[in-house]
Amino acid sequence: MSSFSVNELLTPGSLTLITDQRAAPGDFILHQLLSDYVRSAPDGRCIIVSATQDLAKWKAISSRSGFNLNPKIEQGTITFIDIPTQLPTLSPSDNVTLLPILDLIRRSMAQAKGSSRTLLIIDDLATLEWIGHSALDISRFARAAVALCAKDNVDLAVRHHVATPNDLDSVVRTLLQLAAYHIEVLPLLSGRSGAISGEIAIHAGVTLSCAPKRVIARSRALQYRLGDYHAVYFERGTGQAVL
Repeated sequence: MSSFSVNELLTPGSLTLITDQRAAPGDFILHQLLSDYVRSAPDGRCIIVSATQDLAKWKAISSRSGFNLNPKIEQGTITFIDIPTQLPTLSPSDNVTLLPILDLIRRSMAQAKGSSRTLLIIDDLATLEWIGHSALDISRFARAAVALCAKDNVDLAVRHHVATPNDLDSVVRTLLQLAAYHIEVLPLLSGRSGAISGEIAIHAGVTLSCAPKRVIARSRALQYRLGDYHAVYFERGTGQAVL
């Protein structure tokens, strides 16, 4: 038997990188992380920076899994930064950098000081690249976010869509250099089936300064099936649910 939770891998002041692909989106990982985190640290704070899913989408998915975001947002223990809504002028065509996002993160982290624990979730950097921000600006933003979290001992989780798995771009390479853990959400090589949606591998990153809590090689990747309310995990080759 085995279980899986990103929350177990979080290392204060360090980056946990989550990469996914078009054939295997990792949205469920982020929502599971938020739910597990709030349950494990009821007095903690969470800051969500989203470039893709708006607050209504986060609320809807959380509600289906039995986790109500509304009280936490009203209490101020969860702060949601919706980039398209709160920063509509963040356009690379106007030579606008990503500093306004960092300013919002800094302010939210300042408000969270004194909490027993704080988590910053950034979802996702690939969208910023797709709308025209340069790889250099995004890499600088990622480095600055990691530095902020290291300074205040904040847990950091970043999701990044990988467009070309066999030819990693400079943003992915930068994130891998910064990460303490790298979680890969992978499609099945044989294609998606009714019983299995994809696989998860976990790698220790180059910045991890202690013994890894858990690693799962690609050759032994944990398989999962997405349900209406949560993901069910399987040991590879067993066809047996483990969570």
